[in-house]
Amino acid sequence: MLERLRYVTRRTDKSGRERWYWQRRGHPLTRLPDDKAERMAMAERLNAAADGRGLDHERGTIGWVISRYRGGDEYRDLAPGTVKYYKRFLRDIEALGPALPFASFTRRAVVDFVETYARPHQRRQVAAVLKNLFKLARYHGIVATDETEGLRLKTNRPRDRVWSEDEINRWLAAAVGEDQHMITALLLLQYTAQRPSDVLRMTWPQYSGSAIRLRQEKTGALLDVPTHPALSAYLDALPRSPASLTIVAYRDRPVKYVRFNERFRRIAVRAGIIDAQARDLRRTAMLRMAEAGATVPQIASVSGHSIEATQRILETYLPKNRALAEIAITRLAEYKRSPRV
Repeated sequence: MLERLRYVTRRTDKSGRERWYWQRRGHPLTRLPDDKAERMAMAERLNAAADGRGLDHERGTIGWVISRYRGGDEYRDLAPGTVKYYKRFLRDIEALGPALPFASFTRRAVVDFVETYARPHQRRQVAAVLKNLFKLARYHGIVATDETEGLRLKTNRPRDRVWSEDEINRWLAAAVGEDQHMITALLLLQYTAQRPSDVLRMTWPQYSGSAIRLRQEKTGALLDVPTHPALSAYLDALPRSPASLTIVAYRDRPVKYVRFNERFRRIAVRAGIIDAQARDLRRTAMLRMAEAGATVPQIASVSGHSIEATQRILETYLPKNRALAEIAITRLAEYKRSPRV
């Protein structure tokens, strides 16, 4: 029990809410997290540091493997959004007992631990963290097998929502009463095939007049995305505030994703658009480029996906419709009419 950990005290505020602290003579009073697992892990780390042990865990222990992983290049190369949830699950794993042998993670222990998480996406995430730890442990000869191999993890059905031109026009019409930044964001999403988070981070210095240079937050990929003529014309006419560098700005301040998403869905409801999300415009832009005749490598150079991932997306979501068939036959006819050498 956490209450029995050394130097951990519990206090109650006026509302009756419990708060937990680490209180040890000669050290500053430290507030502990409300979550039990996080509380335990933090208290153990503070006690270890105060005892002079620091993070020098014995080789082969859970703490040693986690410490080596945190200090490795693979962890440092993770995207900021991935690091956020990795930190949470690494703390949960460490809370099981940093001094325990990592080999105590038998198949049954792995399955039981993963199933402590209620939501399918949490189970997939913690399994991914454990897999990386097992990879490191195997490299150092701590364990012989990867006990995360072949876990039965429920996957969500991938979204296949694609916006029609009519829906985009209706959304834009419904957004007229909103602040200009919402229309700016939609046009950037529609014509650049980027994630909403990357669109909200775009700045004016990144825009050259004919392209937007950006580094994707999730993948770290550096892209030069040519701007569609309609987007260039819009951006060139858009007033720029000297107080803000961000292209999508509300009252001269960057727009947070949560707030943007709330407004985006409100406009969609007003336009009568069902089950539409801002992130679907990335997929929509890729499909529209394919329908226009762009090749897989060309589309990948815009979206930032790998060639293989782009091919999978197009194979999965590209509708086998008459418009595409007519393009194919038209090109075949042009080929037949071209002179042979």
